[in-house]
Amino acid sequence: MDIRHAMHLALSGRTIEPGKERGIGRYTWIVFSVALSSFIIRLNMASINVSLPTISQYFDVDVTVVSKLVTGYFIVITSALLLLGNISDRVGLKKIFLLGSIVLATGSLLCGLAPCFWMLLGSRFIQGTGAAMLLATSYAIISRFLPPDRVGSAFGITTTASALGVALGAPLGGFFTDHISWHSVFFFNVPACLVAMIIGFKHIPNDTDKDLTEGSVKKPFDITGACLSALGLALFLYGVNRGNHAGWLSPVTVVCILTGIAILVVFVARDRKRKESFLQLELLNDRRFRFSMIATFFSYVMLSGNAFILPFYLNTIQGLNAGQTGIALLFYALTFVFLSSYAGRLADCVRPAGLCMVAMLSASACTFIYSVTLHQAGLFSTLSFLLVFGTSYVFFYTPNNKHVMEQAPRDRQGRVSGLFVMIGNLGMIFGISVFETAFSRSVPPEELAKAAGSYSAIPKSLLLSGFSNAYIVGAICCALAAVAMYLSPAKNRHPLEAAFRELRLLRCLQGENPKRDSVHEPPRS
Repeated sequence: MDIRHAMHLALSGRTIEPGKERGIGRYTWIVFSVALSSFIIRLNMASINVSLPTISQYFDVDVTVVSKLVTGYFIVITSALLLLGNISDRVGLKKIFLLGSIVLATGSLLCGLAPCFWMLLGSRFIQGTGAAMLLATSYAIISRFLPPDRVGSAFGITTTASALGVALGAPLGGFFTDHISWHSVFFFNVPACLVAMIIGFKHIPNDTDKDLTEGSVKKPFDITGACLSALGLALFLYGVNRGNHAGWLSPVTVVCILTGIAILVVFVARDRKRKESFLQLELLNDRRFRFSMIATFFSYVMLSGNAFILPFYLNTIQGLNAGQTGIALLFYALTFVFLSSYAGRLADCVRPAGLCMVAMLSASACTFIYSVTLHQAGLFSTLSFLLVFGTSYVFFYTPNNKHVMEQAPRDRQGRVSGLFVMIGNLGMIFGISVFETAFSRSVPPEELAKAAGSYSAIPKSLLLSGFSNAYIVGAICCALAAVAMYLSPAKNRHPLEAAFRELRLLRCLQGENPKRDSVHEPPRS
């Protein structure tokens, strides 16, 4: 083993079991297992959307009911992340990761075999629980078991896998549904989950006793806090999701949102008084962590809002059908596929905060330009926007993943991973609501009423105004994310100075890593 590599591991608190070190081969299998699980989860999210009309007809349920298959899955994942992150720090990342693979495979099998809609919905909840186990541990596994100089590249690979899942989800879902059956959309997950589990079982190291004792195994688990956080998030998310289609002032929406907020306030107030925080509020005292989370939230608001509203624009303004819209969005997803590995390599060479800030400034600029050029005929403006926007987000997400997880104490990486993913999911939910509100405010209520849910019946000038205002809001969100990343680095360290001082692009893109010639700082504890 290289002496510099040993120094990296020693400084990061990692231990090497005799006979366990196998160089890059072992790390490759770890990353492959995590990347495969990320691919499965994103594919599962994207593929079912195409199958919803067929499932609706098969079980004879309306669109509102069948949409619960998507919203229920998402709510289960988001509300369970904090709980599962805490548990993984207590019992071990590997155990939760392997159990998550089994639960996701079991849920997928039950979905495919479901004889009625409500059994299918219950099986989706099982799927969501398994997916939450994998999401809560994936980032932590990479941060804990890989050398610091390979973490960025590993995050780049997992981002590529996630993008592939999103890109292939709709085509594969449509193929399976049309040529086999909607059941096969779920059956496809089973062997993939088992492969991830087998590889993870063989290659992911076991957590050491030090990891688990530092993770407060000896202290009683906060069952009350776990229940409050999960219940509060579930009610709040259900209310926000319901408000998008049932109205924000409907009694059920208002009760769910207010009750969820009240429970979460009680949870946070209670957690602040505990010596062993469930939420890890003390991490928010670290400005790098605090502002990185803020940037993550606003970036996901824009990402989700764009994914929600762009298909409507392409259909109503540019006249594209569903298949053509999918091809256009595939163009955007492929930027992640081809550039994520480079972004990961670059994140290992430079300070991630500066890279993230520049990426969000680029995303803000291209989004604002798109807001004033989307009235143009043809797809040049849209495809140019998707290319620059996708590239900007590639060079934000991978470095930001590394930036956040670098700040996680070793014994709390599971909790930080769960919190990180949860913040992103909250941003996605708010993104849909924010963009929908910005669009609707630009169209008179009487026009919306006359349209009866069909945007094609609304005058084109009003539609363009609504789309433009939505993207202006998106540009502001990206700008706020850039400001947050500017404030994120440690005191007396300017992100631009840190980024450009160490920007050795040629060496990084050729596969060299300048940081391997220097000693890394140990993670903050």
